[in-house]
Amino acid sequence: MPSSTASQRHNPHRAGLLRENAQVCGSWVGVSKLFVLAVAVAAAVTLAFSNTNHAKYIGTAQTGSSAEAAGATLACNVTGGVNVTGEGGSFGRIRDRNRTRGSASLVVLQPPVVVFGAEDRIGTLCIIGLAEQGERVIAISRERVTPDSMIVKMAYGVHYVHADIHNPKTYQRYFARAKAVIFASSARSVFDQDKEILRFRNGDTPKNVEYRGMRIVAKSATAHKVKRIIMVSMYMLTRTKDPVYKWLNKYKRAMYWKRQAELSLINECNKSNTSSYTIVRAGGSTGDKGFGPDKVILRQGDYVRGTLPLEDLANITVASLYTNQTKNTVFEAITGDEGIDIGFGHLVENDGSSTECPPQDIELTRAK
Repeated sequence: MPSSTASQRHNPHRAGLLRENAQVCGSWVGVSKLFVLAVAVAAAVTLAFSNTNHAKYIGTAQTGSSAEAAGATLACNVTGGVNVTGEGGSFGRIRDRNRTRGSASLVVLQPPVVVFGAEDRIGTLCIIGLAEQGERVIAISRERVTPDSMIVKMAYGVHYVHADIHNPKTYQRYFARAKAVIFASSARSVFDQDKEILRFRNGDTPKNVEYRGMRIVAKSATAHKVKRIIMVSMYMLTRTKDPVYKWLNKYKRAMYWKRQAELSLINECNKSNTSSYTIVRAGGSTGDKGFGPDKVILRQGDYVRGTLPLEDLANITVASLYTNQTKNTVFEAITGDEGIDIGFGHLVENDGSSTECPPQDIELTRAK
């Protein structure tokens, strides 16, 4: 049979139609690309404006001796961390000393904060909070791309990396000068309402993701002398006789492996001369929207019960990076009203073991 090229050569009319169709298709592809780009930009702008309201929840703890004495309060209004001049923004600081017209600029990148779990909602909120503080963020994700990652990347210039948490070679180069690591990865599950059970994806279990992932990341981070490693965890991990613990632990021993993940981080940091741990145990999630720093209660001893919105959890996680009071501490956070802004000043070094509830906190032991 003659080739398609030969057919077109002997059929000018058909060749002309093919060229015309190709031009039309090319035009539609171009229009489609422009439409997708326009939608993404609009979404990014919308997110940026919506985060103006969110910014007040992402506070920095004061540093220095005066701040430590004051309890390192978290309340702080943030006007936005990314500076269009390049000063202290997500892309680093531009040295412009003795800069002349036409001269090259030297861009000095800030030490990054590396966030694991960028594909999850709490990871995304932590990334936004860090970016609003002007931090350079490296977002490590198990997914190649998500709707949130595309929007956050465009709005804040965050660098996303698709990596395997079980393979340090895919991400350890970012630990070389890292300021801190935040581990917010968790096993993803779906609740089967008909059978009232949790179903995990293939291999995406608490043991594989939370325990093994945390252990491998902690070993690599401490080997690279990362100073701060922060883990997002949950409360009730040491109350093994509690009915809620027993119910949740039925599903792939979720509570047991989460606690083992905590202990692996603590162990690696204790063996290190340079790294410290911070473990934030959150109450049950009630959605994204937070109540603000004056509606959060922090305790140690794993005896409190309650809930905590993801936005407030992200607030606490980010803020804990900016004070020495949270070094080598494990603490629980729930929604409550003590009439004051939350502070880290009363925290002491601990390993997350359970303690007896003091009489004044009895009300906090009752789930609401």
